[in-house]
Amino acid sequence: MSPIRIAYRRSGGFAGLDMTAEVDAADLPPDDARIAAGLLTGDPAGSAGTGVPDGFSYELTVTDGTRTRTHRWSQPSVPAEVSPLLATLTSRATPAAPA
Repeated sequence: MSPIRIAYRRSGGFAGLDMTAEVDAADLPPDDARIAAGLLTGDPAGSAGTGVPDGFSYELTVTDGTRTRTHRWSQPSVPAEVSPLLATLTSRATPAAPA
């Protein structure tokens, strides 16, 4: 099995600053790595929705070399089971390069 890679993007918020991170699941705490692995095969509850003014939108692309899944959520529709992973990725994110 190939290592699981995660591409993370958080956009929106009051400042409108996009934050991104790319990590290997092996570099995450074990509980977060399990959440990431589960995102390859399942769809947690929640939806992209329209979000709330000045709320964040999240995009996760999870791949293991053979499978790739992209999930999108907006506040307040983020599934509770994904929130810990998003918190970890947010703490590792840096401002995205300007387009």
